[in-house]
This record gives sequence, structure tokens and C-alpha cells, in this order.
Amino acid sequence: MQDFTRNKSLLLGLVATALLVLPCSESRAQVVLAPGDTVPGLNGNTFPKGSQYHADWSGQELTLVNFWATWCVPCEKEMPELQKLFEKHVVQGFRIVGVFERNEVEHVAGFLAKVPVTYTIIRPSALVEYYWAGVKIKPTSFLIDKNGRVLRRYVGASPEQIAGLVADVEAVLDGRTMATQVMPPAPALPEAYKERLGGGSGR
Repeated sequence: MQDFTRNKSLLLGLVATALLVLPCSESRAQVVLAPGDTVPGLNGNTFPKGSQYHADWSGQELTLVNFWATWCVPCEKEMPELQKLFEKHVVQGFRIVGVFERNEVEHVAGFLAKVPVTYTIIRPSALVEYYWAGVKIKPTSFLIDKNGRVLRRYVGASPEQIAGLVADVEAVLDGRTMATQVMPPAPALPEAYKERLGGGSGR
């Protein structure tokens, strides 16, 4: 009887500890990454080959992580510009990792047939979508240095924002300080986007 009571108390203690820890972990996951933050891991499977991918920030001078979706019209306009930027600066140690939504894998091939890119595209692990918080609006991109720290965060893809992103990449690769940028407010989301962000049905 004593053993049963002791085990019961131990179990209750473990449950109580878990209840205290889990909300803290969830809160940390919901903090939006900002300049100066160390980024979480970035892993998944490359598309279309399906090989395992794990980002090694020290392997490149500069990395742009671009979160996009096949339903995102601004993404379709932004990605050709990212491809040009990649082609121009890949020899300087610049890379781009495009991250699409996990539940859209069946639509990705058709999208990339219209918008072909040669930089890395991955289907993220479930933990990536959890820990890279604040990536509900597409596109959202993070410029990351070789130490795995966020240099700048970009939300949206207006011509001004794309130009600012290009200027930042070229400044860092040239050893210059990034210019202070006041990005224009993101445009109002179309109703279809709002439905998705609010948990609406997929395709």
C-alpha cells in the first residue's frame, strides 16, 4: 500500500511539473523572431528529391530563409526576384532556403513549374512550423548570418520591400552596414488569405 501511495505521489508530481513546463515552452515558441535572436533549427526534406535537410548556418556567409505558400500571389511575384539574387551572389556564399507549408506538398510541383527556382526548397518538419513563430503571413523571410543570428525580418513582398532585401544582402556580402529601413505597412490581406489564417478549409 505504501508503494502504491508513493508511486501515486510521484506520478502526480510529474504531471504537475509537466503542466508547469509545457505552457512556458509554448510561450517561448510563440515569440516572433527578431533581429539579434538566435534562430531555431531548420530541418525537413528537400523537394522534390525528399532527402533530409538540416541547416548549418556556419556553412554559408549569409542565408535567407523564405517562408512561402502555393496559394500566395505575392510569393509568386517575389520568388523570381529571389532567384536572380541567388544566381548573382551564390559564389559569395549566399544561399536561399524556401520553406513551403507542410500540407501543400501535392501542389508544390505545379507551382514551381510556373515559378522555377534553383535554390533549396524544403518541406519543413512539424517542429519548424511550431518554433519559427510569427510566420502566418506569407511571404515572410529572415536574413541570417553565419552565426545563426537574425539580421533582419521581412514580411510581405512589395517592390519596396524586395528592393530593401536586395540592398541588405548586397551590403552584408560587401562588408557594409545595412541601411536603416522603414518598411511600408503590409497590404490588406485578401479574404481568401484571411480564411486560411483563421483556420478555413484548404484546397
